[in-house]
Amino acid sequence: MLDWDSLVLKEGEKILNYVNKIVGQIDNSKDIVQDTFLACYQNIDRIDPDFILPYLYKVAHNKAINFVKKNQRLVYGHLPELVHHDRTEEELRKENLEKAVRACFQKMKPRYSMVLELQYYQKKSYKEISDLTGMSVSAVESVLVRAKKECKKILQVFKDTGVL
Repeated sequence: MLDWDSLVLKEGEKILNYVNKIVGQIDNSKDIVQDTFLACYQNIDRIDPDFILPYLYKVAHNKAINFVKKNQRLVYGHLPELVHHDRTEEELRKENLEKAVRACFQKMKPRYSMVLELQYYQKKSYKEISDLTGMSVSAVESVLVRAKKECKKILQVFKDTGVL
């Protein structure tokens, strides 16, 4: 039997951080995470308990992308607005990098952004990612390679335009 409270407490903040990388607005990200857990709870009888985490990430990703499309009208190839405020060069570089990562997560397949999130931001090993997603370790490795290539291609646009 699934311990719902434990799941929400253990994974809620991680999923919030993931969604916020896509949306970039914490209040809206919190709403999306709440909607994600509600959707999961409503469909709990149809979800294999071993695949609950991938389900949560996929729903969260889709809800975040839908939010961005509805509210920000991003189109593929469009660069986020550059930051030009009274900030130091390092602060500008960091903010632009965050926007580039957000754009990368928005444009990638949910599976790609999920494994990147788990490896780089949550510091999970290939084995841990395998256990969480239900993929084999070799599949995790393969998906990570493809995700990194895709991310590199997307980030290259930012480098070419001088944002990074």
